[in-house]
Amino acid sequence: MFRNVSKCLKNNTTILLNCQKHRNGGVIVNSYNSNSSNSSSSNQWGFGYSSTQSQRYFASSNTTPSPSSSSSSSSSSSSSSDKQKKLKKVTVIDDKLRNTTSTKELVISDLEHKEELTPLSVPVESFIKPQPLAQQPIQPIQPFPPAPPVSEQPAGGASSTPGYMVSPNESDPLLDPIIKVFSVLASPNHFTPWQMRTQKEVTGSGFVIKGKRILTNAHVVADQTSIMLTKFGNPNKFNARLLAIAHEYDLAMLTVDDDAFWEGIVPLELGDIPELQDTITVVGFPTGGSNICVTQGVVSRIDLQQYAHSESRLLSIQIDAAINPGNSGGPALMNGKVIGIAFQNLAGASSIGFIIPTPVVNRFLQDIEKNGKFTGEPMMGIMTQSLDSVPKKYYKIPDGMTGILVNEIHPLSRARNVLALQDVITHIRGVPIANDGSIAFRRRERISYEYLLSSRFIGDTIDVTVFRKGESLQLTIPLVPQIRVVPYQLYDRRPSYFFHAGFVFLPVTYPLLTEISEDLAPTYRRVYEKVDNITSPDYQIVVIAQVLIDKINYGYSSFGLCEVKKVNNIPIKNLKHLVELIESNTNQYLVITLEHDYLIILDRDEVMEANKRIMAQHAIPSAKSDDLKNI
Repeated sequence: MFRNVSKCLKNNTTILLNCQKHRNGGVIVNSYNSNSSNSSSSNQWGFGYSSTQSQRYFASSNTTPSPSSSSSSSSSSSSSSDKQKKLKKVTVIDDKLRNTTSTKELVISDLEHKEELTPLSVPVESFIKPQPLAQQPIQPIQPFPPAPPVSEQPAGGASSTPGYMVSPNESDPLLDPIIKVFSVLASPNHFTPWQMRTQKEVTGSGFVIKGKRILTNAHVVADQTSIMLTKFGNPNKFNARLLAIAHEYDLAMLTVDDDAFWEGIVPLELGDIPELQDTITVVGFPTGGSNICVTQGVVSRIDLQQYAHSESRLLSIQIDAAINPGNSGGPALMNGKVIGIAFQNLAGASSIGFIIPTPVVNRFLQDIEKNGKFTGEPMMGIMTQSLDSVPKKYYKIPDGMTGILVNEIHPLSRARNVLALQDVITHIRGVPIANDGSIAFRRRERISYEYLLSSRFIGDTIDVTVFRKGESLQLTIPLVPQIRVVPYQLYDRRPSYFFHAGFVFLPVTYPLLTEISEDLAPTYRRVYEKVDNITSPDYQIVVIAQVLIDKINYGYSSFGLCEVKKVNNIPIKNLKHLVELIESNTNQYLVITLEHDYLIILDRDEVMEANKRIMAQHAIPSAKSDDLKNI
């Protein structure tokens, strides 16, 4: 159905041709927009930020998607040119549905049955007026609501008809380890951080590996308050426990303490990266029904992609099998082994899905076995530029030499003591780097040199060859934890905040910027994310998120989102330092200096009474978050 509707819109014909009827009687159609973006630089604080195609991941939900449930392309910095596609809106042509139907992405499986309709000679323009989409970073969209059953319809894309690998009455070692995950998620409100959002119930998929462990996606259990599992063919639910989670890799590990759960399950084994055009099978519990679903597809591409859940840029396998809401965390199988985990697809594109390959999965498992937990992504701490855009004669680079130019070094990385600006990195781990920053992968395939970092751990070293002032040098760089001025994700923890005299002080994070304005969040981030002044790993940019107006702060309401620079003329390092300075103030007046030297001057004797009054009015349970209460 989706292809038919898209074709109608593209050819500007009648809007209802070949559409399906909504179960409540209305007819639903889509419009979409596309544009493209180009950039040439590569950001390597970790694996870098990159402009990529708008992607989404899927866990089926029992709640209506929030307004933030759409995603678009990122332009923080990148090494490639990517296309962006995104569904713009849904129009419901029925007065009875206008007030109840979301104007968000259309979920095809939400249609109960198909019915031929009489075409109407109504131009598309009379119903839909697509608008240009603003550039935005990839955002993890909210889980989709589960749909009512769809009768006798394929799972979508280029997949085969859903079914069993064997008769449903027989045991199948490839299906028995497939698990359905039921999670209850409760996320904080990052703009009013003392409040929690309404909880959501979502479903996803998973599978059993050796050691009584279950793998699934991190976004299926992020901010979870409860996890329950069911086995294929068994309606009984079992309580699950979270063992480890890696939001950077969008992976999580679960277990079940009830021995009855493990009866009859043979764990799946992990295989190798498939070749291009290999046929793989994706298994899981997507929307459209409650039973297991099996689809097949072909490996289309293997490359580094931006993971929607975390913004990490890691190895990914593109396939043309359907990856739908609820498929997240399910295995992709070939020759009886797991070659990847389904986790996201391309919004607005037909039959383009992505799976996490086994090298990323193995890196996650090795980190847990080595350190007892996931320790995070390491960073080399450099930003680089392609030599394609630099005259080699200017740097006196010999003919035949290729590499990338170092144009920024993170002040807290160990590379600052090893590399110099305008160094040309020619080899990493002995692998030659092309002028565009790519390396040989397999046969004629090429991928970004960032891949060479992906198997390393924090504390490891990496060998590089650089060309500097006419000579080649062999250098070693220790890898350190990722340090971001503006954190991209804050899953599974409550945000830090401090309330004083009606001012809500918060550190700048990407979730906060998104709450303020999803459209402007990328711009805000580029403004705030400067590393020049970082002196310690706990450095934070602190802003006044909002001003709860009271007579004590009257006239200061326009200072919302202003950065705090000093307290009593002492420069602040982070939110904790700000709290220490304010609470230790013994002067009659507290002076807070903001950006552009704006001043807030508060009388100490009036603040205590004002705090009680304002906190009661706005039902604020505590003046500071739990992590700051020991100060």
